[in-house]
Amino acid sequence: ERFFTGIKNDVEWLGYKPYKITHAADNFDKLYELAKVLIKKGLAFVCHQKSEEIKGFNPLPSPWRERPVEENLQLFEDMKNGLFDEGEATLRMKTVLEEGKLDPVAYRIKYVPHVISGDKWCIYPT
Repeated sequence: ERFFTGIKNDVEWLGYKPYKITHAADNFDKLYELAKVLIKKGLAFVCHQKSEEIKGFNPLPSPWRERPVEENLQLFEDMKNGLFDEGEATLRMKTVLEEGKLDPVAYRIKYVPHVISGDKWCIYPT
């Protein structure tokens, strides 16, 4: 809640009054479906590397990067259904960011209720 309030306060401090306030959580269903599209196109994969292993700009490539699409789809569904512990799996995008970061995390598992969506989701877009 403090992040939503903080952003709103900062925008108002800058002298702007938004005509509409939206939240990423308003689109969690759509974002989930778009993540599956990325998987189907071979542009995202479920990874089991620990966060320490992928931090920084020169981590080793994931050994799960070339996993078959159908397996990735099933594992992403398993993530959504709470079959993994926090930190046990992430969805990563197959890309290199401008600053050189390889395969950034797109979804992570977090078992805490969300201020907007409650306990509907245990995976969250980053």
